[in-house]
Amino acid sequence: MSINRKKKRIYSLTDFFNCIMDQIGQIILTNVIYSIPVIVFFAVIIGLSFAVPINIFIILLMIPLMSPFTAGLFYAAKRVTMKEELKAVRDFKKGIRMEWKPFLINGIISYIVTCGIYVTMQIYRGGLSEPVILASFIMSAVFVLFFVCFENAFLTMLVTVDIKPKEAVKNAVLMFIGGLLYHLKAIISLLFVIFVIYSVFTLIGDVMVSVIVLAVPLALFLPVLCANIVVYNLFQTIEKHVVAPFNDNGEAVKAAEIIEEPESDLSYEELMEHTKGDPEEYVYIGGRMLKRKTIIQMAEETREEQHC
Repeated sequence: MSINRKKKRIYSLTDFFNCIMDQIGQIILTNVIYSIPVIVFFAVIIGLSFAVPINIFIILLMIPLMSPFTAGLFYAAKRVTMKEELKAVRDFKKGIRMEWKPFLINGIISYIVTCGIYVTMQIYRGGLSEPVILASFIMSAVFVLFFVCFENAFLTMLVTVDIKPKEAVKNAVLMFIGGLLYHLKAIISLLFVIFVIYSVFTLIGDVMVSVIVLAVPLALFLPVLCANIVVYNLFQTIEKHVVAPFNDNGEAVKAAEIIEEPESDLSYEELMEHTKGDPEEYVYIGGRMLKRKTIIQMAEETREEQHC
């Protein structure tokens, strides 16, 4: 399917929920799969709490420990956002296999930065009346905003575009300003989800009862919902600035192409539907811009695998 400027996708709240509802069964299964390591890690932490004191720094270890599984979660969210068929087990495993390393490295860095932010905020407590401390707090708040935006863009780029991690880092930094509107939409949406959960705790009043009431719906819907909020909003600016900006003549100015080993979930016949035309022309397929000659190569490899 070549790019058609007249049939540009319209991103909206309705489109977002249509993506979710169209594959709700597989989304629930993906959430259940992701919830398993979460429950295991929390059980380990609770078990350790009987033997050693547990502090915030130990709890935050969930960030790097869960990062490989988050790769699978984001890959599943990418397929939902791109309106591709989601097969929970297959795509979750594929996301881990393809992106576990950059997600893990990012998780370790995120853990260090998050711990630093926590310590910094503790230092500022009670001292905001001082002009110097207030100015430092504002600078720290801006950094936190930048860090959250960077994380959202970087992780989304890894699963939606064939791009090297170092290039994803550069683009994520550059998109802080250019994609700020999409960043804010994602953050506000996530804050709304947190507000709803907090409201349930407030209305019920009892923490344990609230946890029991929310456990099932959170395990069934929350992980992919949050991941999809990020991917859906951030892909719009990635699509604009990274995937395929076009000039007035419809020619690609720049586009992401397969790096190292091309992979595809499409069959040989489906891939061949995209190969008619100039081999050097870029085609939009599976959320990625690829040259037709690359797709032909992928089709041939798929056919060989099917015959093995």
